[in-house]
Amino acid sequence: MSGSRLKRYLIEALRLLRQRRFRVLLDKGRRLSGIAATRVSAAELASACADLNALVCVVDSAQGGGAAMAAERSARAWRAKGAGTLRLGCDPLGNLTVSLSVPGETQPVLSGRLLDWPVLPSTVTQLEIHSLAGFIRPDEAADWLIAAAQGELTVTLLWHEHYLICPTRHLLDPEHRYCGVPEVAACARCLPDNPNCLDAPLRQTDIAMWRRHWGQLLNGISVIRVFSASSAKLVERVWPEHADKVHLQPHEVNLKSVETQNPQPETPLHVGVIGRIATHKGAAEVVGLARHIKAEGLATRITVFGNLEHPAPASVVSQTGTYAPEALPALCAEHGVNVFWFPSIWPETFSFVLHEMKAMGLPILAYDVGAQADTLATHPTGRIMALGARPQEILSALLALREEAS
Repeated sequence: MSGSRLKRYLIEALRLLRQRRFRVLLDKGRRLSGIAATRVSAAELASACADLNALVCVVDSAQGGGAAMAAERSARAWRAKGAGTLRLGCDPLGNLTVSLSVPGETQPVLSGRLLDWPVLPSTVTQLEIHSLAGFIRPDEAADWLIAAAQGELTVTLLWHEHYLICPTRHLLDPEHRYCGVPEVAACARCLPDNPNCLDAPLRQTDIAMWRRHWGQLLNGISVIRVFSASSAKLVERVWPEHADKVHLQPHEVNLKSVETQNPQPETPLHVGVIGRIATHKGAAEVVGLARHIKAEGLATRITVFGNLEHPAPASVVSQTGTYAPEALPALCAEHGVNVFWFPSIWPETFSFVLHEMKAMGLPILAYDVGAQADTLATHPTGRIMALGARPQEILSALLALREEAS
């Protein structure tokens, strides 16, 4: 499957080159920078762990985003309590990686690539499972985790994605619509031709066996921590026998409120979109709105603070590329943003970006699905609308939000 993933990256790189979208290509290239890491042997790892009295194993295959941020934050918290952390993850091609860190040190004492899943040191007392979608052999990952969970460990699964439900992980069907997690028979018909299952070999997965396999892991889990009520419902729908393990505890978000100046009502609509906007994050929806704005000859502008992975009319859409998180409020004010749009079309498990938007005080529009709907349901300047809304409906909602806030 590693070859399949490399082929996918090369095809994507050629597409971006043809479109002269060098900023997005550079951003993707940065994520491939760690694939030549030094190989670590089982003996080297065992020796490095030998003198550590307390270890926490953190499993996370995410290459960025909220899951990687949460895993890193958790590892730092464990080290602050005096425990070492054994991080097991993977590089962008799916190769297994390890990073061993100890309290008081700013850099790992050992890091690199592993040939196989390691034997856990006896001093590991806690196992945290974050993202699993990056591993190229999920069956091996599942077997290793199932065996580890049978030991004398406290095992916590943190629900950052829906990968255990379906290898698409974002629950989008072949038409890039949220599937709603139908009956297994419908899932079996959907998966073989679903481009949203990015690792093509996994499209041949028997979805019933997939869920049974991961269900064996849930048998040994102490806590399934979800970050939104919508995620809890999905887990309980697929594995009702484990409903008593589901614990709703959102991430801690410590953001200082920074009011972004709201322009006068006569100021043209300027929509702010934040993040790396791929298909599941609403790239097609942003492009659709931009094309509608261009066709109507409107003065409305859209600024993507990050990158948009689909080509869009440059007369309407501008992109900042990578930015420093602490600079975001000033950037939004500098560009004259007067309303935010969170266009993600999958049921988010949690969104730090949405909380950044809330902290800036401007009105926010999102779809009625997942954690984004949970977050905005009671937010005074938030509005949720149905998935599949037409560009003109989205524009009307954004205009109404801007006018209500003026």
